[in-house]
Amino acid sequence: MKKILLLTDFSEASRHALYFARSFFSESIADFHLLCAYPNKPDKGYNTSQLTQTIQTAFADQLQAVIADVRQQSVKDWHSFRASVLPGTLLDVVRSALRSESYDVVILGAKKDGTNELVGNSATLLVRHLTANMMIVPADLPIRSVHRIVLATDFSSLTNWELLQPVKDIVALKGAILTLLTIDVPGKKMIHVDQQQRIRQFFGPVKPAIARLQAPSVKEGIDAYLNGHMADLLVTIPKHKDRTDALSGKSTTRKLVYSPDVPVLTLYNPASSPFTTSLLCTKSYY
Repeated sequence: MKKILLLTDFSEASRHALYFARSFFSESIADFHLLCAYPNKPDKGYNTSQLTQTIQTAFADQLQAVIADVRQQSVKDWHSFRASVLPGTLLDVVRSALRSESYDVVILGAKKDGTNELVGNSATLLVRHLTANMMIVPADLPIRSVHRIVLATDFSSLTNWELLQPVKDIVALKGAILTLLTIDVPGKKMIHVDQQQRIRQFFGPVKPAIARLQAPSVKEGIDAYLNGHMADLLVTIPKHKDRTDALSGKSTTRKLVYSPDVPVLTLYNPASSPFTTSLLCTKSYY
């Protein structure tokens, strides 16, 4: 069974992410846990305890209404839904949830609510700090089926094949076409043929195609590829950087999830190597 932690603030973006998640996991037995975080420090002048209880009750009622609506529309008997409303910052609440249970993926809707693409919104914050797989869903993306999957990675650095297991599972489950994409940037190491071949063997019996693209930076290469090819999903294996590196503009994944053109799935790597930007892109049309 897939366990999905879906973050909601009752916005259109989070509601769209829920419908997207239901479609994406339509072939799987899945438990959807809707989680809402609310501030635990109300403005001065209010009765903190009373106001907190009022907020929690109001949010809990809204969540139950969302779940009731989803259950009414759902035709998947193998999908279950539950909800939690917890006080605290979004990051702290999600971290607490992840300590309590193990989830396959954390999902949230993408919306611009910050100051810049490196430190400006919930997606970039959570990608930087969470030790979990994440899926960021653009609010304006039509919900369609996955047909084409593209995996772009630095083949010379990728050694932990198990990180790619979710990609392999998606390819098999969706019957998708897989392409391995390499983005060559200035100063990048040469890719050994045997390394590339091992990755192709990992995805057997699927026989992925090979594509290469030159660009001044990884981000520009990804954008150029998505502009010229149909894709449904972009999956990355981000390197967890410190604040200095993030602010310097080196975090490709954080730039991608700030305002994605396609859904982005980030795969958590416990032992990030100096360069582990792997991308799974699919863009056909659900």
